Amino acid sequence: MVSPDSNSLPSDLGFNVEKYPLENSAGLEIDEWGPEKVLQVYDPDTGMKGVLVIDNTSTGPGKGGIRFAASVTATEVFRLARTMTWKCASAGLPFGGAKGGIIANPSKVNQVEWIKSFAKMIRPYCPSQYIAATDVGTTELDMAVFAHEIGDMRACTGKPQELGGIPHELGTTGYGVSVALRTTIDFLKDIKRKGLKASKPFNDLINSLDTKSNDIKVVIQGFGNVGSFTAKFLNDLDIKVIGVSDVSAFVFDENGLDIPQLMNDMKDKSKLNDLLDYSKNPSQNSYDILDKDEIFNVDSDIFIPAALTGVINDKTAPKILENNVKIIVEGANIPTTSSADQYLIGNNILIIPDFLANSGGVIGSFVEYQGRTEKEAFDLIDYKITNNVKKALYNSLQLTDQGGNTSPLFNVRKIAMETAKQIVYRAMLLRKGSISVAREAYARKEQIIF
Repeated sequence: MVSPDSNSLPSDLGFNVEKYPLENSAGLEIDEWGPEKVLQVYDPDTGMKGVLVIDNTSTGPGKGGIRFAASVTATEVFRLARTMTWKCASAGLPFGGAKGGIIANPSKVNQVEWIKSFAKMIRPYCPSQYIAATDVGTTELDMAVFAHEIGDMRACTGKPQELGGIPHELGTTGYGVSVALRTTIDFLKDIKRKGLKASKPFNDLINSLDTKSNDIKVVIQGFGNVGSFTAKFLNDLDIKVIGVSDVSAFVFDENGLDIPQLMNDMKDKSKLNDLLDYSKNPSQNSYDILDKDEIFNVDSDIFIPAALTGVINDKTAPKILENNVKIIVEGANIPTTSSADQYLIGNNILIIPDFLANSGGVIGSFVEYQGRTEKEAFDLIDYKITNNVKKALYNSLQLTDQGGNTSPLFNVRKIAMETAKQIVYRAMLLRKGSISVAREAYARKEQIIF
């Protein structure tokens, strides 16, 4: 098996590779992959506090959005940057992994001044080592401010169309999530149609979805940019969305929500419980509005977390299992804790991991970075996510055939992660100039296992 060693790692990491894992002064775990840089910045003039983590740039400049929220921590930014490392590698993009974070509620500070201040502080690293994008709390207008302050339109993606951007407001991430789900369902149907060998748990999953036919029920946790567009594109595929939630409420209809109408009604509203005005007026649309946590108490086939990190945890995972969920497609970054992940996989829940499922945004960013069109962005998202999800599922099926009916038969995350690690590892070798070692790594068919 191929595994990194002290001779294959970048020489400028600044610590003894034999002592992994270590922690730096920010309390972040460091390992053979990174992070390369952790910057904690503060502007006494504005009060802006921010974090930039450049995790790994062996495959290209670090790519990742700027999260603007009071809950931002250096550890969270690092975990998100690491996810971007695997996401960009899995998507075959010439980007590494990075992430930015500004620590404040954007509605309670001067957002423009804080974005400008953050840009000024990290300017030396943009765009050579870090290319920004939108994330929770930031929009295409923030990217316009950021790019102008840096003085380079290549410093970020997700810019307004007037600046040559492909805004995330077009729904590239949500489109990718819908493609991941569509590909998963099609793959499972193909197993049965083609008579491929599969284990009992795989066959049980296929049969349970097959009996549902066109009545597969989906719930989406989060109704921001990612969740709302995921719902829209699933509706276009005639996949029934029975419930959506945000921080304020859960909107539910067992027979399926009218997603186009819901999105139209939400145009002038900031949160789902604002729809209460509609429900109280008989002349307008009526919605069944419940407590936001009720999303974990309704029977569904597919659960899509499309909000913040850690929403599927030791408390919520058993509820998901009890309510007959069969597939989880991770629209958010790191929505599932490691213990919940093991619990659900151990109970034969199929999980399509975040770095595969929600890579539509960064694929669209790559197309913008190249100066190409919106149509090309959506076409490339469809092509890459379809191929990557299908490959991971096929490898999972092959592993199941060899290993029998026990885990990791549904561990798509592990299989896809090993592929991503191979890509990053080879790039690290090439950056070091270890051509002979890299050639050997390319020739091997085994995957990295730690």
